Amino acid sequence: MRPLSNPVLARLDPLVSWFAPASDAMDQRLRGPSRMLVYVCLINLLFCLLYALTSLFVGFYTGALLMSTGIALLFANLFYFRSSGRLRLSVNLYMANCAFVAILGCSFFSGGLYSPVMPWFVLVPVVAVLLLGYSLDAFLWMAVCIAIPLAYGVAALQGYQFPVLYWLDQETAFRMICMGGLVAVLFLFALTFDHNSNVAMEQVLESRRELERLARIQERVAERSRILRNMHDGVGAHISSAIRQLQAAGNNGDSAVRAEVLQTLRDGMDHLKLSIDAINLVPGDVTALLANMRYRLGPRFAAMGIEMQWDVELLPISQSLDASAMSELQFMLFEAMSNVLQHSHAHVLRIEGHTATRGVVALATADAMGMNHIFVRVIDDGCGFDPLVGTRNGLGAMRERAASIGAQLSVASKPGRTVVEIKLPG
Repeated sequence: MRPLSNPVLARLDPLVSWFAPASDAMDQRLRGPSRMLVYVCLINLLFCLLYALTSLFVGFYTGALLMSTGIALLFANLFYFRSSGRLRLSVNLYMANCAFVAILGCSFFSGGLYSPVMPWFVLVPVVAVLLLGYSLDAFLWMAVCIAIPLAYGVAALQGYQFPVLYWLDQETAFRMICMGGLVAVLFLFALTFDHNSNVAMEQVLESRRELERLARIQERVAERSRILRNMHDGVGAHISSAIRQLQAAGNNGDSAVRAEVLQTLRDGMDHLKLSIDAINLVPGDVTALLANMRYRLGPRFAAMGIEMQWDVELLPISQSLDASAMSELQFMLFEAMSNVLQHSHAHVLRIEGHTATRGVVALATADAMGMNHIFVRVIDDGCGFDPLVGTRNGLGAMRERAASIGAQLSVASKPGRTVVEIKLPG
């Protein structure tokens, strides 16, 4: 489980946000390190103040003056960073303040290599890595913090005596404050890093939740658009045809016109029922889709005196056909079967559903990739038509829908045999 953010640090967030540059003033990728810099500066301000007070207590007035200068420079750096947004320069200014003004200055006047302040050099490379990451600047600051103690050691070997400007009877208390303060600062820096990581992770998760919400909204919009198109191309088209038929018949309409209008309205009703049924279809289950169409349209063909022959095997689930693709496939099959009812004058309608392994393919030869395909065919023995003439009988809409789901539509027609084949990905 991810630990909760520190409540004390969380209360500093408004102040940190005030010092951090505006989001439009810098690259979004630098927002995390910029907040880390502000946190580090604020924590350092507190311990510089504590060190300055301790220095006054032990008589180390030079140290108090240096720390007061460091506090002033920290504030100046914070305001400069807020106004400029220049993260790398601000970090290096902060590091220079810590290394040269506070640590080097105080250690030089309190014993050099033996100063209680010496362990604070560990702080500089740690913070450099936190703020600058794996960079040349971080390695340079590590080199500086190694070079200064080495220089102290060389000077001591040469007999140089570093000044000790604090009361020696307070040395133990001074060392305790220095060591305890260093441990506390490093702990708070680590706690700050963890807090910022948690905040950043929460922001990422919130962004992900927002993206998921927008994706769901987009999916609903796409589904509504698909339903509206189906209603327009299906039920709407049939009702429009019925209106035109009635208008053309006028007052002299006869039983043939009424029968044609009735046929059109029945087609519209069948398409509406199939559209509703499609909502509950299992994605990719072409067998169930064909069975549902047989249930809905079988009585219509029987009433028209057209024999229906079904040669459908148990087809594998097509992973590429989602709910929307299933609806598109249903529309194409309904359009093909409706054309048989209205225009073909057929006596036999045959529905086939097979994989490429079934054997002979009516209009396509199974190739090396054909083994993963599903073939659905609508075959009738009607009068036929020329599939190359315009977009009659809804072929244009069928081709568009086939392309939208990655299927291939093939039509071959001659008197006595018309085949509409839909090749689906497996």
